[in-house]
Amino acid sequence: MDEARKVSNEVESEYFTEEFIINKTDKTGYYGKSTDGKSIYFKKEKVAANVQIQNGDSVRLYFDKSGRIDGPVKIEKND
Repeated sequence: MDEARKVSNEVESEYFTEEFIINKTDKTGYYGKSTDGKSIYFKKEKVAANVQIQNGDSVRLYFDKSGRIDGPVKIEKND
C-alpha cells in the first residue's frame, strides 16, 4: 500500500489532470468537453486496449505539467 501511495504522489507531481465528458466518437478518436467549457480530441490509440469509452462517459486525462502540447499521456475512464 505504501508503494501505491508513493507512485500516486509521483504521478501527481509530474502531471496534472482534467476531467471531460465524451460527447462524440468517430473511427479514429474521441471528442470531449469539460465542465468549464474546454474541448478536447484524442486518438483511440491513447486509450488502453481493455478500456471501452462511449458517448456520455466521464474520463480523466493526465497531461505533462510542462504543457498539453503532445496531448494526454494517460487516459482513465471514471466509474
